[in-house]
Amino acid sequence: MLKEKTKAINALMTMVDILLAIISFNIALYLEFGRFSVLHHKDSVILQLLIVIFWTLLSNGMGTNIMYRSRPYSIVLFNCLGLTFAGTLLLILSAWAFNLFYLGIHLFFIFGLVHLFFTFSAKTFTYQLLKSARKKGLNYLNILLIGDNTSIPFVRQILKHPEWGYRITAVIGTDKLESECSSVAPFLPEDTDIEQLLRQKAIDEVVICKENLVPKQLESLVQICSEVGVVFRLYSPFFNMLANRTQLHFFGTTPFLTISSTPMNYLALKTKDFFDRLFSASVLILLSPVFLAIGLAIKLDSKGPVFFKQKRVGLRGRKFLVYKFRTMVVNAEELREKLLEHNEMDGPVFKIADDPRITKVGKFLRKTSLDELPQFFNVLLGEMSVVGPRPPLPDEVKEYERWQLRRLSMKPGITCIWQVSGRNNIPFDEWMKMDLEYIDNWSIKLDFVLFLKTIRTMVRGDGR
Repeated sequence: MLKEKTKAINALMTMVDILLAIISFNIALYLEFGRFSVLHHKDSVILQLLIVIFWTLLSNGMGTNIMYRSRPYSIVLFNCLGLTFAGTLLLILSAWAFNLFYLGIHLFFIFGLVHLFFTFSAKTFTYQLLKSARKKGLNYLNILLIGDNTSIPFVRQILKHPEWGYRITAVIGTDKLESECSSVAPFLPEDTDIEQLLRQKAIDEVVICKENLVPKQLESLVQICSEVGVVFRLYSPFFNMLANRTQLHFFGTTPFLTISSTPMNYLALKTKDFFDRLFSASVLILLSPVFLAIGLAIKLDSKGPVFFKQKRVGLRGRKFLVYKFRTMVVNAEELREKLLEHNEMDGPVFKIADDPRITKVGKFLRKTSLDELPQFFNVLLGEMSVVGPRPPLPDEVKEYERWQLRRLSMKPGITCIWQVSGRNNIPFDEWMKMDLEYIDNWSIKLDFVLFLKTIRTMVRGDGR
């Protein structure tokens, strides 16, 4: 019954979204041309039919037709912006496809503004009406709470926000939870027969909010709620680890809950990979004269090869050879052992400010980060990315603590947060946390921001 009611409300809100889009389009026509009849009859039918189709798909696909009880207005505005942008773009493409060039782009710009205003205003007004009704005790849902001390913040939120329309009908849990809920709902013993309780009381949702979950009991509760037709909700501190990295995958017909602490957006990752290869190819072609000039300078400055190659650790422990312009004397690795006592970095990383192994040209290359340019070959080969955690040495990885190994869960890059944040002045653990921060918050937008900051660092000469 509750499921059918939700479907009916969602369908009604979809119709409202469509109606608002049609009204906004006609208002935009009037504001742009001074009349509604500027469209030929056939064109008018085509565009308004497309609005019905597009807004039906977008409203359901983007969830703007769902009336969440606890959704903040900032999220409502964000969803309205998304609906307006996607819908307007589809209308512009449709007008182009049907050769309706006489309408002009300005009409659709006005439509977008009018639509955003009407849609956000309508949804805000609806939310206000519903919240006001719930505060007065109307349209509320009864909850059976089964929990422990971890559910206390949830209880406080429910009591703080009566406009959400939730009432705690009964509580099953610990003594501390009982003292928190004593004035709210009756407290029941842990061996309470849940099935019998659902028969006796009008309960809409069963909420499980516990730290220690017994799989057998959980399975039984899910089964009971499913058979009775009551909504089942589950919270656990374990879910904090999931953080939108959870997917349901099927191996044949067997479902598996897949949890990953790395980005899983396939399309965005493929876009990143495509950009990496395209950009690295462009850099290698356009900066080939710079490569030649740097190579000549290195040869004139000191004996040895132009390029320096070194084994590094890449994605999930894969070994590969990283390429750089040589900035040190040929026997730098041998001299490293004698300089270990001067290391200025904590952790397994070795760095000193005035490293005597660095050549004159090498000092300039490091300061401007130009020594990293050959790594675009690694990017082109798919071993590295333009932006990502720096690839460590195998010996460094051996000394990593377990939590630090997660920085290997994403393809290494030429630049990242550490490269634009002070480098040597940052402790090793903080550096590792920066890389994990990058992984946890990765997006194409973040890559773009870090890329621009890297260019600024190079121009200022803030390199190591």
